[in-house]
Amino acid sequence: MNFSSLVMQLSIWSILLPLLAGISSYKRLDPESRILFYLVILATLPQLLTSFMAHSKELNFIYNIYTPAEFLLTYLFIGNRMQVRIFRNISLTIVGLFLFLSVFIIIRYGLNHRFLNEWVCAANTCYLGWVLLYILESLQTEKKLLNTNLPMFWYISALLLYTPCTIFVFALSYYITKSQNPFINKLWNIQSVFNTLLYVFFAIGLLKAKLNFRETREFESSRPVQ
Repeated sequence: MNFSSLVMQLSIWSILLPLLAGISSYKRLDPESRILFYLVILATLPQLLTSFMAHSKELNFIYNIYTPAEFLLTYLFIGNRMQVRIFRNISLTIVGLFLFLSVFIIIRYGLNHRFLNEWVCAANTCYLGWVLLYILESLQTEKKLLNTNLPMFWYISALLLYTPCTIFVFALSYYITKSQNPFINKLWNIQSVFNTLLYVFFAIGLLKAKLNFRETREFESSRPVQ
């Protein structure tokens, strides 16, 4: 197995880390962490099938169906969390633009003919916009975000690292695949590394949620009865 194959396999199977972390912590997860866990569950099947059905028409169709489902859950996870009115309106505008683009892409290309890389780029551009809005709102409202004990720190950091790379690589996905230049082909390694980091950070966040729940319960049980 060469280096590229090794990195790709690590990327594919890394999703088991947050999946197992979420299963073991589910009853102790806060609402945001549960939605994040649902995102992991949603991604598990297409992610693992990539190891066995890479570049197949069936897998392309599964990923095409997965993209709007992922968008919906990501909106519930972060896009729907804006409290400041202008940020909430921007978030809804992002949803409207994505829906308009989705209708155009489906009408023009369908869901069966090929992998819709432009749909993935559009979705991740929306995620990046939501992340930046969330960070900006956190700074304005003095929410605590830069705290490694908070699950949201790990979730937001993961998306902030992952989405720009995904936008860049998937925008060039067909060019990268067809290129005869070995350097260009290795751009997939970058995507694999950031995909692995995404799921490692998700796993850390889910474990942090479990730990915070336990500490809160211990604190409440240690308080004297009034």
